Amino acid sequence: MRFSQKNLTVVLHAKIENPKSLHRLACGASRFYKYIYCRGTEPCVPIMRKQLAFCDRSSNRFVFTTCRLPPLTAHSDIFFLMRIFDKNLENNFLIRLASYALLLGIILITLLSIISSFRGNFLLELFSHFKIQYFVLNFLLFGLLVLARKQKFTVIGLFCLSIVLAEIVPWYIPHTNIGINNPTKLRVLSSNINNENQRYSQVLSLVRQEKPDIAVFMEINQDWVKQLDSLKDILPYTIAKANPYNLGIAVYSKHPLKDASLTFFGTSQNPSIVGNLDINGQIVSLIAAHPPPPIKSALFKARNQQLNEIGKYIKSLKTRVIMVGDFNITMWSPYYKQFISKAGLKNARKGFGIVPTWPSKTNYPPYSKMPSLLTRLLSIPIDHCLVSPGINVAKIRAGSYVGSDHRPLITDLVIPEKKT
Repeated sequence: MRFSQKNLTVVLHAKIENPKSLHRLACGASRFYKYIYCRGTEPCVPIMRKQLAFCDRSSNRFVFTTCRLPPLTAHSDIFFLMRIFDKNLENNFLIRLASYALLLGIILITLLSIISSFRGNFLLELFSHFKIQYFVLNFLLFGLLVLARKQKFTVIGLFCLSIVLAEIVPWYIPHTNIGINNPTKLRVLSSNINNENQRYSQVLSLVRQEKPDIAVFMEINQDWVKQLDSLKDILPYTIAKANPYNLGIAVYSKHPLKDASLTFFGTSQNPSIVGNLDINGQIVSLIAAHPPPPIKSALFKARNQQLNEIGKYIKSLKTRVIMVGDFNITMWSPYYKQFISKAGLKNARKGFGIVPTWPSKTNYPPYSKMPSLLTRLLSIPIDHCLVSPGINVAKIRAGSYVGSDHRPLITDLVIPEKKT
């Protein structure tokens, strides 16, 4: 017979005519409880487990508990103890209920993480970007589940936790380190400035401090272009398109930017910048892009179409490629994976971690209304630097806050020497 507190309460209530049967039940139950009270003599005192076999077999009351109790001197004490067991039963039921709830939460979060990885409508795809948040939630729920000491539930929870973790761990597996003092190093800075942001000095100071070879800016208006033109003393080659509706884009470069042009990939409103860089006698194609945010169905389709057209364009190139910008998509989206597969590029953050860049708290709406802690908890990686397999990555990191809802992304690339 499998014992539980419910079984023991039944024993206390039961009228068993055969004392030996009750004694056998008591011997079995003794494995699970530290203190045993035998109701045969008065007062009742706790006995050891090994003494149970020698106690009076005519005893018709056995009380088991995990804590030591005062000596029992009256029949009413038995019913008092029975109420204690009833309370324990109630607590045990609540623990079981909480365990089921915790396990159900872990399973639902895991299913959401899996299902959102398949192509579907824009609402489903939105849930694919929060793998880190799913892992944190699952980890917290799993920690509480472990406290319930339900072995089967723990195993299932651990399995679900590993499924979510499998999407995150590969980004932290380090690759071979490459010295950043290599003379062919190329530093790329990408920053979505946001039209509402007016902290011009912070952006300009960051650029001069980081000394990038290429700087890409998005969501710039005419005022921002005037401010950014002051960087021409260190980044003389430039192409820019201002726009008051968060569609502006600009590239400032230390190296000559040949054949630079504004190109519309699958859209007539959202320009990208393409051009060729001469790096140590090698031609490297640069693409700066800012697909629209997929906050509604039309924009969702426009973003995917733009990425699809850029993928076709990259596939037609015979040069190495650097693609940088705010793509409004994370590495876990099925549409990102489709694009990467078509374009044949790799994400520079691979081996360096997730490096989240959005959102950040600002002094203008809607981000000004969000607590700083919430923006950190919701932070996801939607700014990217993608490169051809022949280009190595020395380092990638998020830059300091510049007043935008995006943190800058700074990438140190190494262009291999041209074979002679």
